[in-house]
Amino acid sequence: MPINCHTHRYQEIEIKTATPVELVVLLYDAAIASLRKALEHLVAHNIEERTRCLNRASSILTELQASLDFENGGEIAPSLDRLYQYMKGRLFQANLHRDAAPLKEVVKLLSDLRAAWAETSQKEAQQSARPVTESRTSLPPLGLPMTVSAERSSPPDGINLTA
Repeated sequence: MPINCHTHRYQEIEIKTATPVELVVLLYDAAIASLRKALEHLVAHNIEERTRCLNRASSILTELQASLDFENGGEIAPSLDRLYQYMKGRLFQANLHRDAAPLKEVVKLLSDLRAAWAETSQKEAQQSARPVTESRTSLPPLGLPMTVSAERSSPPDGINLTA
């Protein structure tokens, strides 16, 4: 189904108003969508579009990897770093060997990560919805393994989440 102007505009607004954690979820969504398209192009033997979709997913993984906060992310940040590197290697293998299995594996891994970040986003929303009389500084930190500052609630340069 083609994206019309209204859908595209809605997505732009969604991205511009997303919290940093919601933006991470949107990045996972975009990577998963790109990989699903890559699977379709793999079956259709459309090399150019398959490669474009895989490159987009790989760029998103690189951005997620670059956003890792090794200083404050505890043991999770290095684990995610290794996982993102592994996934990028699987994408390369899938493209090289024209094999759907690695793509499906990465979609599953990203879907699981997306679910965890979506849960974090929901917890964050619940915390911010508490009455104003309750101090936000008393809330426990979410312990995010990534650098997600409030100043950066827009997609990374070169990553179009609406395409």
